[in-house]
Amino acid sequence: MATPSPDTLFGLTLQGRYVLGQRVRGGASGTVHTAHDLTVDNLVMVTVMHSESAADPGAVHAFDSRAQTLEAVTHPGLARTLGHGRDGDHVYAVTEYERGESLARVLTDGDATLRYSPATALTIVADVLSALDALHQAGVVHGGVEADHVLLDDEGRVTVTGIPLIADASAGQEPDTSEDVHAVGRLLHTLITGVVTAPHEGPLRPSSLVAGVPGDVDMLVANATDPTPRYRPRDAAKYLTMVEQVTRSLPRAGGDGDPAQTRPIPVVGAEAHAATAFAPSPATRRERDGTPPWRRLPVLVSAAALAVVLLAVVGWAALAPEAAEDAIQMPDVTGSAPAEAETVLADLGAALVVRRAEAYDDNVDTGAVASTEPAAGAEVQTGDEVTLVVSIGARSVEVPDVSGGTESQARTELREAGFTDIEVVQEHSGEEAPGTVLSTKPAAGEQGDREEPVVVSVSEGIVVPSLLGTDEEQAVVLLDEAGLTAVVVEAPHDDVAVGEVFGQDPEPGSILPEEANVSITVSTGPEEPEVEESETEDDEQEPEQDRDRDESTDEERDRDRDDGGQGGGRGGDAESCEGAGWHPSTQYDIGDRVHHQGRQYEARWWVEGAHHRPGDGGDWGPWADLGPC
Repeated sequence: MATPSPDTLFGLTLQGRYVLGQRVRGGASGTVHTAHDLTVDNLVMVTVMHSESAADPGAVHAFDSRAQTLEAVTHPGLARTLGHGRDGDHVYAVTEYERGESLARVLTDGDATLRYSPATALTIVADVLSALDALHQAGVVHGGVEADHVLLDDEGRVTVTGIPLIADASAGQEPDTSEDVHAVGRLLHTLITGVVTAPHEGPLRPSSLVAGVPGDVDMLVANATDPTPRYRPRDAAKYLTMVEQVTRSLPRAGGDGDPAQTRPIPVVGAEAHAATAFAPSPATRRERDGTPPWRRLPVLVSAAALAVVLLAVVGWAALAPEAAEDAIQMPDVTGSAPAEAETVLADLGAALVVRRAEAYDDNVDTGAVASTEPAAGAEVQTGDEVTLVVSIGARSVEVPDVSGGTESQARTELREAGFTDIEVVQEHSGEEAPGTVLSTKPAAGEQGDREEPVVVSVSEGIVVPSLLGTDEEQAVVLLDEAGLTAVVVEAPHDDVAVGEVFGQDPEPGSILPEEANVSITVSTGPEEPEVEESETEDDEQEPEQDRDRDESTDEERDRDRDDGGQGGGRGGDAESCEGAGWHPSTQYDIGDRVHHQGRQYEARWWVEGAHHRPGDGGDWGPWADLGPC
């Protein structure tokens, strides 16, 4: 039997404050340990750089910079980075203690493998994407999201862990947020099928393993796991919008939610996938009464996890100061910041175990301590647990006015106001363009309950279906049946079969007027490699004028393609233009520059498709004309 290597950092105290416990995991950044914060008598997590990295000034600078960036990122789905520093040869960062069970362990129940219904799986990945969006906005890419890095606690909260504190070799370049999208697509596939896939596998389709997966859910996974990054949703925010749109399209269960949609389903074997579908027998369901439907997530506590907790408790007990005999009166810390309250409690010298909870409060500012358990004036003993109940603001708040904007803008403003349950319905409007927000319920200016949904009414239109992965003929039929017009663009693709749709504009879920154009990009197969000039004697004897004529013909053909076959005058010299030539199957982000027909253009917003040709639409189009080049 192999003897495990000893944990040389166990019991080490950093800055006289953080006593390191068991090692939890390791990675490029260093090793992650549970730790005891002696100042506030609380559990935290400490990442310690590898010794060889700590000797490299460049690596230390990268570590400190990333830690400083993460200290400014706050999101309920991320463990807060509390600080960082150096103690001798040890460079470290401190984060909140990670509570909950990893999704990888939740999906494995003894010898059985579990999977989720599409509705519950989408709920989980929506929370993951919301956390990743906060990272992406800060310029941080996780780069390794796996089921091991997603924790579920007893209340159904999702926490994303494992954020690297040392960027990889691509640091200095723009973060590749599409890698995180690919990882979440794989996670969604695993949640629905119970099957773990390789990091770069794709495109994945859950329907190939599980019968009854809705087509939109299947395409949602396939889009995110496309092998080519530029064909995936570009970041967590974009993918989250698509996930929310597909979630709305799923059939709603009556009452307080269908239990089958909120509990894990055993995967008995590949041949049983179709038989079990999404209807587990009552004997296999895990009851979690008393929890809202969107939070009924299974958390399995194994004997191994319990053993780790017991060892940690024993370890801290050995290190903790001897308990005092006399009872202490609980001070009044209401209205103070949680950190200040923790300092007051630590100064009592009673080794109190301080926890935090959240609650609505109409009178205490958001982020301040609203109450404590036990209450002020109560007697506490050495080592007792004290809970600081932190205010998350009033439960009823004013609904902002989001009318006239887009659905996406409305969601953002409502979330910022504190509303998390947002429903979208369509209404007919003879005045507003499709997709325009008409009103909300409760109405703008009224008080809304943050625990109740806000219904957003959007101008009626046609919802664009997901076409990625279908063949050209099927895509055209789907659009025709929906009352939309297909505009077919052909382009080469190394990984997509000939005739298969690998791009569409607008994106799935968009709302358009009847007979509006939808551009679909169809694969013509791998791009033909350029044939190098032959160096044979026969080729050398080719007349110069014939070669010139062929090259001229190629240039005219390229120019005609850019002009959509409509001819046109000579464009400017491409070498004097900034950016690449415009191509109908390429996606462009805000600020991207292209040249077309001798003029320079800059994208005003994200754009793709042949019907968004530079020069079309004038001042109101997606392309700003920067002049000739």
